[in-house]
Amino acid sequence: MKKRFKLMLWTLLLALLVVHVGSNEVSAKEFTDVPKKHPNYAAIQEMQKAGFISGYPDGSFRPYEPVSRKHVAVLLDRALKFPQPATAEVVFKDVPKSHAYYTPIMKLYNEGIVSGSNGKFNPESSVTRIQMAKMLDLAFEFNMTEHAGFYDLLVTHWGYVHANALFSHGVTKGDHGHFKPNDKVTRAHYAEFLNRAIHAHAAQPEGDQMNKDRALDKVHRLTSSIERIFLLSQENHQTFDQVRPELLQYATAGYVDGMIAKVYRGEYDDLQYVHHALHAEVQLRFDFSQPDPNTLHVETIQFRNINDDTGGFVHAEFTKESGQWKIADYTVDFPGTKNFQLTVDEAKFAIEDEYRRHGFQNVRVRFVSKTPVTGSDYSTHETYTFDQYNFIVDSNIGRDQLKFNSDSGLIH
Repeated sequence: MKKRFKLMLWTLLLALLVVHVGSNEVSAKEFTDVPKKHPNYAAIQEMQKAGFISGYPDGSFRPYEPVSRKHVAVLLDRALKFPQPATAEVVFKDVPKSHAYYTPIMKLYNEGIVSGSNGKFNPESSVTRIQMAKMLDLAFEFNMTEHAGFYDLLVTHWGYVHANALFSHGVTKGDHGHFKPNDKVTRAHYAEFLNRAIHAHAAQPEGDQMNKDRALDKVHRLTSSIERIFLLSQENHQTFDQVRPELLQYATAGYVDGMIAKVYRGEYDDLQYVHHALHAEVQLRFDFSQPDPNTLHVETIQFRNINDDTGGFVHAEFTKESGQWKIADYTVDFPGTKNFQLTVDEAKFAIEDEYRRHGFQNVRVRFVSKTPVTGSDYSTHETYTFDQYNFIVDSNIGRDQLKFNSDSGLIH
């Protein structure tokens, strides 16, 4: 995806954002219905100072009114100043050239940030939280560096990657583990989200050079997208030929027609390796390299899962085709004589992460002891010895005793 924001724009933007409210030159007016105690007061004032939002002639902001699709378009355009449409074409039946919001809507459409339904944009319709997530994710080019694990947003949802990208940057936090994707976004909440998005984007490195966050985004976003297609195709009884065009959006033809096609034909079930969300693993072991600008190699690990007995050393390759990154290869090698050799501290980190992602609070992990255990190499059948750590975990729901295998990350 092409870089949308210029350094000078963001320098100017940050200069606007850091000016104090008390400054005579840029002091923001107080809205009659947004008192200082309002939870979104600071964001509303900051966005007003920057000129991105405004109120009504009567001095109100109407913070609890739903924000419309047309207003989101104009607010994003004010903040990011997208290029003018090359031609004045009519794409949506309900957004003619004479429409007051034609230009900002078409700007976002040309950037691939918004789309319509049945030839319409529905400019007056309210924006839901998941629609907002998609627009902000695409507009600010966020990186999906982690899976939030929202209880009400499964990987099969079209907006899964967008919500998790916003979560990764602190733009949205959810409500006690729930994203509430279909809730309408109010004007106050949108000001908050836009403010967070601007600050989060400004904190990202300039330029297109590959870094860990961008490499993580390829791993999380592309594998999640393929998993969504695979699971939905099973649910809808679709064949490989029916879903192949969609798979090709996220993976190379060689990978789609090779490994994925074999899974659909029932030759083996290794596609499950692609589907496992990586959490603490990528914080503990993650390396990437770029042999050339259009190739990315990633080496990480996947903890063993007691339910399906998967896990191992992850080797992933990504290729850029026509400016878009795609999965070119993804394999998982079982640990054996060569294994993770996780330390006690790494095991504690993994356990804490597991508990907190599932909503536990006041998590305290205490190492008790370690025991030598003998394992068998899956490929060679050789025996080997690894440390099994014993922990006591206290949380808001009580105490657990756990074992953690240092060779594979298995928690049991």
